[in-house]
Amino acid sequence: MQIDTLRFGTVEVDEKKLIHFTDGIPGLEGYKTFALLQFQESYPIIWLQAVDFGAVCLPVLDTFEAIPGYVFDIDDEDVKDLELGGPEDLQVVSVLVIPEEIQRMTANLAAPILINTTKGKAKQILLSGSDYNVRSPVFPEVCKMIMGKEGDADAGTV
Repeated sequence: MQIDTLRFGTVEVDEKKLIHFTDGIPGLEGYKTFALLQFQESYPIIWLQAVDFGAVCLPVLDTFEAIPGYVFDIDDEDVKDLELGGPEDLQVVSVLVIPEEIQRMTANLAAPILINTTKGKAKQILLSGSDYNVRSPVFPEVCKMIMGKEGDADAGTV
């Protein structure tokens, strides 16, 4: 299927890979269906694009890939809501804030988005009692990911 986006123009997405938020995302409750868009040019940033409204697009980061040691417990209700069969079905992303001064990029590690990649169900959860912050600096981790992908990339060109 094709979706119109403000940032990327018209893009082709596989309908089987759409992500459905039963309750929406806090602050964006009116939008329930999203697609994860990944482009080589913006690696490691992934784009969580609303299917029904092209102007809603959130930059996200694959949290487990980017943040070594990022761990938390998922409560049984969330496992049930997402119909998770096991950890192999789970992708965890965190919403990024990318300011003009890119070195100040942060990720919301306190409220990750859980995605069941098999069932296409997603939910943003709030980690209670954790030490994770809603504005955790991640620029060094993003640079390491770029370096790992491109070998000798210049982190200043992000």
